[in-house]
Amino acid sequence: MQKIVFATGHFIEEALRLLSWMGWFPVTLFSLVLGFGLVYWLNMQGRYNRKAKQEGTLA
Repeated sequence: MQKIVFATGHFIEEALRLLSWMGWFPVTLFSLVLGFGLVYWLNMQGRYNRKAKQEGTLA
């Protein structure tokens, strides 16, 4: 059991070391993906709203 706990601890330590080495890249990448996803979603929602308005199904 102790081997599993220590192995998990070593893995987490190395993963955090890698994240600190990467600096702001993960944060920037995550923010860009969220931003593009938001723009895409709002674009699709606008299309759905226009279609529903034309068909008279907009509630």
